[in-house]
Amino acid sequence: MLYYLRMHRILIINGSFRKKNTFSILKKIEDSLSGNEIDFVNIKDFNIKPCTGCETCLKKGFCPINDDCNKVFEKMVKADGIIIGNPVYLRQLSGYLKILFDRACSWYHRTPLYGKPVFLVSTTQASGLNSTDKLLHDITDQWGMIYTGSVLSSVFNRNKILSDESNWLKKFNFYLDSKNKRYYRPSFKMIFEFSTQKMLAKNVLTLDKEYWNEKKWFSMPYYYKCRINPLKKLTSLIFYKIGSHFIGKSMKK
Repeated sequence: MLYYLRMHRILIINGSFRKKNTFSILKKIEDSLSGNEIDFVNIKDFNIKPCTGCETCLKKGFCPINDDCNKVFEKMVKADGIIIGNPVYLRQLSGYLKILFDRACSWYHRTPLYGKPVFLVSTTQASGLNSTDKLLHDITDQWGMIYTGSVLSSVFNRNKILSDESNWLKKFNFYLDSKNKRYYRPSFKMIFEFSTQKMLAKNVLTLDKEYWNEKKWFSMPYYYKCRINPLKKLTSLIFYKIGSHFIGKSMKK
């Protein structure tokens, strides 16, 4: 009997205008993932307009802006795993990625990316790597993704970074197999984030409630079955019950 390894779909997002430091690391990652179906996206090649804050995506489930944003979102949703590369210009995300992530604000409420592994790459000439990596980590945590590591490259360590890629993607490759989600251990912060989103879904937005009912998340401590300490489960349940009670009361006033 012949067995075939499933080819995974991987999306690599380059948030840089240029094809230099961030791009070169992402290309090394692409080479190391050969054998998979890889889509390499340069965000600058897409017409993505800034979010206007109209909240139509939250309340009606669609964005009224007519541009290329949904093309990138569709790639993210279809991917089994995502690599995100960001150049640090002023101690923060690049403008391209910030606009893209702003447009995905409804994903905080109704995430389609839960359980997908994500690997982060940030590059800079000098400073801002840690704060930028933390923000990227926080955003992908809110989407319910599985953080599998980061590469933080500056002029001080670039040569060493580029010669040490053998261990970068071990966790990423492990979690590309969706069966391995059951081994994941979400942090306390991620579980409480989930409970907060659950409160909002139950009490605030109709579309959120419908989506969460469809996913059967109201009865779960996290998006999917994984390894969660019983104390974390109990604490987050108490937090959800108390918080949901007070939000429900305030919504009735």
